[in-house]
Amino acid sequence: MAVDIPVVREIVERVFARRDVLDACKRRDLSMPLTVLCANGVTQAQNATLTAIPQGRLSEYKTRKRIPTATSTFEAFADGVGLPPAARLALGLAPAAAGTGPLDPAGGRSADSTGASLVDVQPLVRNLSRSSAVPVLSALRGIHRGYVEADRLMGSLCIAGPIQLQMPVIERACEVTRGADRTEMLTFACQFTEFGGWVFQDAGDLVCAMQWTNRALDYALELGDQRVIAYTLMRKAMISTESGNPAQGLGIANSALERGDALTPRLRAVILRQRSYSNAALGELIATARDSDEAVVEAVAGERQGEDDRAPYCTPTYAAMEAGASWVLLGHPRTALPILEKSRAEWLDHTQVRDYAWCVSRLAMAYAAAGQRERACAAADEVVALAQGLGSRRVVSQLGLLYRRLDRWRQDPAVAGVRGRLKVLVDSFKPQREAAG
Repeated sequence: MAVDIPVVREIVERVFARRDVLDACKRRDLSMPLTVLCANGVTQAQNATLTAIPQGRLSEYKTRKRIPTATSTFEAFADGVGLPPAARLALGLAPAAAGTGPLDPAGGRSADSTGASLVDVQPLVRNLSRSSAVPVLSALRGIHRGYVEADRLMGSLCIAGPIQLQMPVIERACEVTRGADRTEMLTFACQFTEFGGWVFQDAGDLVCAMQWTNRALDYALELGDQRVIAYTLMRKAMISTESGNPAQGLGIANSALERGDALTPRLRAVILRQRSYSNAALGELIATARDSDEAVVEAVAGERQGEDDRAPYCTPTYAAMEAGASWVLLGHPRTALPILEKSRAEWLDHTQVRDYAWCVSRLAMAYAAAGQRERACAAADEVVALAQGLGSRRVVSQLGLLYRRLDRWRQDPAVAGVRGRLKVLVDSFKPQREAAG
């Protein structure tokens, strides 16, 4: 559909200057803005063209049949229609960056724009057919492999933006394929969206992480693969617990374990590991100890399993490290210390920099909680050096906790130096407007 960009931009500026519309943005309610835009002559079809959000989805937002929660959705809407700064701020979004904004009347970008956004994939989404989806799937797999490698080496922040460009293509491909091609596409879509959930979890956006993981679960349920369903439920349990709802995380982990005989030893290990952490967050000492021990036993058995699953990373060393983290969370750092020290000493894959940094950050927390100041500072300096090359807000959030844990020794010059280095790193990961404030 042809869109008269100057006319739309003038309407958007006028609509989003209204106090009631800005108040709706503060509530992240798109129903009123969409209603007012339509009343002023901007159709849902035009909004769909500009934002690359399907027209049916926009209609659901307008009628409140579906409530948007993912930051990526609000960014797509804001970038597509060209929201003014005040409206972006009301939605909790950063100022518009280069490479965003609506198409120009000629069908390209506005003259001062560079880079890519969701509107760039709209022609592919619109024209994708049953026959063309198969080669597209091959290309998407290559992109996914690149994302996984980048995340492993550098953390999630470098790919949290680009990964969103593939979702409209994947969703459309799932719609148009049939038979064996559809099963193959659903399998990939489930894997890709579950990975996307991890990316946003590591980037510190737990709302968006849950949104992507819910999509992955939808695909897994359609496939009927009990192992994939169980693994995806474990991921939901992890996000729920990190979001401050360990009771929900515990319940979801229990549901994952109900898949019984379908689970491999490694899958049981990774689910038990998560249930242990949820129990620790709830202060359940006996249940935490039981699940931690069982997770390590299952991880050892997993080294001999001949079946593939989603948890090849769940080695005995990994399971033990997670057990140590649970003991730290329970307030038993002296129990955690030998476990975490052993995990660090036995860490074999030095390309897994983020997981190793996560281990050392937990070790530093355990030392600080146990009153071992010098060892806490040594571990803190090690993880700062590691985290400087990672785009992982999840690791850095742990360092923020460590900064506060070291406060009792702030008068010590050596500790003051470590805390200063921690603060510089933590502040560098804050959103620009938060850091400026």
